[in-house]
Amino acid sequence: MRSWLCLLTLVLVGCEEQNVADDSIWKICDRYQDICDFTHSGALCSIPRNDVIRDLAKQREQLTSINTYLALRSLDSYKTCLEDAHISQSVRNKSDKQSQVTTIQQIPALQKKLVNSTVKMSRPEVNLWLWSHSQRQDNWESMENGFQDAKEVHVDIYVALMADAAENDMEKGLEFARLALQKASVIADIQPSVYEFYVGYYLAKNDLIKAAVWQGLYSALDEEKAHINANYFRLFEKMSTSQISAAQSKVDELLFDAKWLNKDMSSFPKQLI
Repeated sequence: MRSWLCLLTLVLVGCEEQNVADDSIWKICDRYQDICDFTHSGALCSIPRNDVIRDLAKQREQLTSINTYLALRSLDSYKTCLEDAHISQSVRNKSDKQSQVTTIQQIPALQKKLVNSTVKMSRPEVNLWLWSHSQRQDNWESMENGFQDAKEVHVDIYVALMADAAENDMEKGLEFARLALQKASVIADIQPSVYEFYVGYYLAKNDLIKAAVWQGLYSALDEEKAHINANYFRLFEKMSTSQISAAQSKVDELLFDAKWLNKDMSSFPKQLI
């Protein structure tokens, strides 16, 4: 019946089998039992465990630098969670404890296997991950040389290049910041370090109002109503009370819509970018 429906709809919309990595965890484990068997069998760290299972399944179904990078990051988070739980002695059951330790010990070997699976491809994201763990210059250079030829680049590449360039060339950093913003679908996707860059950029340009607005919008990530850090902008008497008030009014105007963070990036003020 399913194949008949596929044939029926092929001409109109095409027929593609659903990616199992987007399915429920139990269905992923049904297809990739070895992935789920690898993870800790206890109840600890269930959220990062699910992330690992899903990202490993995606990486197995489609071997790309980005999918491998996401799996490597998920394994990092999962390992940290298990290690923290181990230190806190929160696991009482002996078998759970052994499973926890075994998983922690096996993660580096799996990460090495994932990295090795990408050696024949352009892999800027994987090289970024390698650099973040080793600080080796050759990994950074490989990332820099590889991202320009990639069909798709993870936003973390642009953020890393932005931060590096900002130390010596703010205008170059701005180029990467704008590329990072282009990767955001909605305002909530803007990474914190991009906010921080723009605050620093406009402070360096002595465009204090824009710097203050960026800082106020940054605060909206954690608070229902964002307030400009008046003490920060009064430092060295950079801004007067009236200037801070004007910037706060702009922030309030933008955040009047309670759905600000979920709005499309086209709603973000172009003059701030």
